[in-house]
Amino acid sequence: MKIITDKRTGMKYADYTVGGKRRRVSLHTKNNEVAIIKAAKIADDKETLKTGKVPLEAFLIKYREFLEATRKPNTTKYFELGLKNLQAFKHIKYLDEITPSLLDSFAVNLKAHGALPAGLNRKVRAIKTALRQAEFWELIPPQNWRKVSKFKEKKGRVEFHTPAEIKRILSIFNANWQLVVLLGARAGLRRGEIANLKWSDVDFKNNQLYIAPNKTEKHRYIPLAQDLKKALEKANKRKTGAFVVEVGENRQSPYFLSVFYKKYTAQKLPFKCFLHKLRHTFASHLVQAGIDLYRVSKLLGHSSIKMTEIYAHLAPTDLKSAVKKLPKI
Repeated sequence: MKIITDKRTGMKYADYTVGGKRRRVSLHTKNNEVAIIKAAKIADDKETLKTGKVPLEAFLIKYREFLEATRKPNTTKYFELGLKNLQAFKHIKYLDEITPSLLDSFAVNLKAHGALPAGLNRKVRAIKTALRQAEFWELIPPQNWRKVSKFKEKKGRVEFHTPAEIKRILSIFNANWQLVVLLGARAGLRRGEIANLKWSDVDFKNNQLYIAPNKTEKHRYIPLAQDLKKALEKANKRKTGAFVVEVGENRQSPYFLSVFYKKYTAQKLPFKCFLHKLRHTFASHLVQAGIDLYRVSKLLGHSSIKMTEIYAHLAPTDLKSAVKKLPKI
C-alpha cells in the first residue's frame, strides 16, 4: 500500500490493489501521521481489510508525536522502556493484540525476573495510558485496564536534610546554584519548576512566588521564606534574562540539573544528596514545625492530600497535642 498526496489539494489517498484491481481511497486528511493510521485500516491483506486492525507501528507514529506535544519527558521514558520490555515478552504486530490479559501476564513476568515494583508499575501504567489514548482515538474497543496487576511498592521513610546540611550544601555552590538549592528547600519547587521560574513570577511586593499550572494541577502561590527572598533580591540585581536560574536553553528537559547536582555534591559532601531531596526537605521541615498536611499539600501543589501523607510520621508531637485538646468527659 502507498499513501499518495494530491498535489492540488494536499489530501492523502491510500493506493492499493485487491484481487488484481487497483484502488485509491481518500483518507480525508492532510496530516501524514493520521493518514498512516487510517491507511492501516484498509491495508492490502485480507485480515486487515476484514477487521480494520491497526498496526502497532502506525499507532506509535501518532502516539509519540502526541507524547512529545502533551507530556513530560519522564512519561515518554517509561513508555519506551515498557514498550521495549513488552515487545521482548511477545512480538506484537497489531495494536489490538495488547489486552489487559496480556499486560497482566507481562507484568507478572517482569516481577518474576526481578523487576522492582516501583519501576514495573510505572512502565505498565505508561502502556495502559497509551492504550486508553488509542481507545479515545477509536482505534481499539474499550477494555478494563484496571484489572491489570499493580504490585505493592515498599514505603520507606522520606529522606530529607537537616538545617545544618542545607547550610553546608549552600557553602559549596555559587550564587546561581544557591538559588536552585533554596528554591527546592525553602519553596518546595520541583526540578522543572525551578528551571522554568521567571522573574515575572516573583512577586516581591506581596512576598510570594507564582507557580504556573502544569498538566495535573492548577497554579499555586508560595510565600517567600526570608533567606530565599534575600537571595532572589540579590539575583534580581544581576539578572541577564527572563528566567530566575541560569540553567541553559533546554528548559523542558532539565535533567542535567539533577545529574550535575548529584555528582557535584557527591564529590564535596559526606552525606547523600539528590535534587528532589530538597523538596522533601521543605515539606518535612514544615510538618516537623506543626504545619498540618492540608496546608503542606497546597504548598507542594499535590493533586491529592494522600500524596502528602508520606510526611505524616514526622508530626508525632503535633498529633499528641491534638488529642490533648479533646474536651473532658
